[in-house]
Amino acid sequence: MYELSDTIVAVSSPTCDKRVIIRITGPDTVETCKQLFSSPITKNISGLLSGSVAVDDELKVEAKLYLFLAPHSYTGDDIAEIHIHTNSAVTEVLIDNLLGRGLRMAGPGEFTARAYLNGKIDLAQAEAVNEIIVCSNAFQLSAAEKLLSGRLSETTAKVRSAIMDCLSLIEAGLDFSGEDIDLETGAEVIERLLGVKEQLEQLLSGSIRYETLIDLPSAGIAGAPNAGKSSLLNKLLGKERSIVSHRRKTTRDVLSAPCTLAHCRCVLFDCAGLLIRQEDVLDELAQQAAVEALRNSAVVVFCIDISKSDFSEDISIFRILKTEDSPQDALRQKQKAENRASVFRPPLSAMIPVATKCDLVSEQVLSNRLAELNELFGAELLAISSETGAGLEPLRETIDAKILDARYSMLDAASSAPDKRATSIEHQASSIALTARHKQAVTEAIENVVESVGELREGNDEVAAMTLRAAYQAVSCIESATGGHVDEQILEQIFSRFCIGK
Repeated sequence: MYELSDTIVAVSSPTCDKRVIIRITGPDTVETCKQLFSSPITKNISGLLSGSVAVDDELKVEAKLYLFLAPHSYTGDDIAEIHIHTNSAVTEVLIDNLLGRGLRMAGPGEFTARAYLNGKIDLAQAEAVNEIIVCSNAFQLSAAEKLLSGRLSETTAKVRSAIMDCLSLIEAGLDFSGEDIDLETGAEVIERLLGVKEQLEQLLSGSIRYETLIDLPSAGIAGAPNAGKSSLLNKLLGKERSIVSHRRKTTRDVLSAPCTLAHCRCVLFDCAGLLIRQEDVLDELAQQAAVEALRNSAVVVFCIDISKSDFSEDISIFRILKTEDSPQDALRQKQKAENRASVFRPPLSAMIPVATKCDLVSEQVLSNRLAELNELFGAELLAISSETGAGLEPLRETIDAKILDARYSMLDAASSAPDKRATSIEHQASSIALTARHKQAVTEAIENVVESVGELREGNDEVAAMTLRAAYQAVSCIESATGGHVDEQILEQIFSRFCIGK
């Protein structure tokens, strides 16, 4: 898969312009740096050097060289990083110069692959490197950091040790069955294996799917027609995503776009105005789309037009959205009798009521009406204006905080500790995040342990030992660096997702 005797090179920085980082690793790293770098490099030197690097035979540019010698480096081989402030044209010439000296362009993830193959990190930690690079929110980052720190590997190492102990006892019983040696009985080994099974099941139940953290949470903008939802969406996104009109029912479909907040990114969406009564089939279809989107959202911003005088429609919609105790069947019957659409109350984890169009009322009216609305809706409304931008920053902060709170609740539920709240992301994300590959390996190990217990109960110790070896192998494949065998195709699949230079 990878030729470890090669010296490889790649641009490690996000771009080839401005501050560029060129990374080199392999047996010829130090010799190559001696040929290109102006400052003298002795065999045992390690750390930071300042000087200039020869881009080609004529051009030299100022550079800093970070040199880390084997085995005390990220890859386990000699590794160098050339830091220069330049442009893509100069970067390209320098890379060509290095390739002309016998270096090879690194493949995707090859630097991390060398760290894994040289035993510097295990496979779970290698996967974490890529997750840190591509993460889009604080939850992914925290989960990836847990993987990189070896949290999963620590857990699986204990499980492997327990499996090996049981396997040793079974095989000892087979090898010395005819001799007068006091060995643990089959019942005692079965009890141990049931403990191993419980550990593996706890690893699954007490973890969260990493893919769940990758999915962007959604924040919906809801309210009655013409409540200022589309204008708010455009303002929060900083672009014209939704058509704005003074006519009611302008928005029919669900319009969405990614939105970057302080701690994470989310999918922000605007949908059709919610109606108590539908007039035609288009209304019904628009309501169904709105319902589905809101039902799957983590946060809902409920818009109330503060410039109008009658809020009865908004109150009715808000109460239905906020109702937690009304039986679904009763609601359906009530809506059927009153010609309403199907229930549009989503199982909300957070609701943010906002008073829109605050620029259309005077300051005195605004203050009095906010107090009136706070009492009517039983909640404190944020006053905002999409026209002037007033209140939008506090709204962004509130959406961000509510999404964080929703994700914390998810992490708490995953770790089976919903009663233990904490304020830091690091503490809340203490659950181990498993990738699909990890979950498959743990599930396979559980199945093999269960099969081994069954064979032991039937007196088939040899078959039990065989299935227990398979369980050990499955758990070992999560980390691999400590003895498990991982198929080359699996390695290629893992590292192919990396970008070049990492």
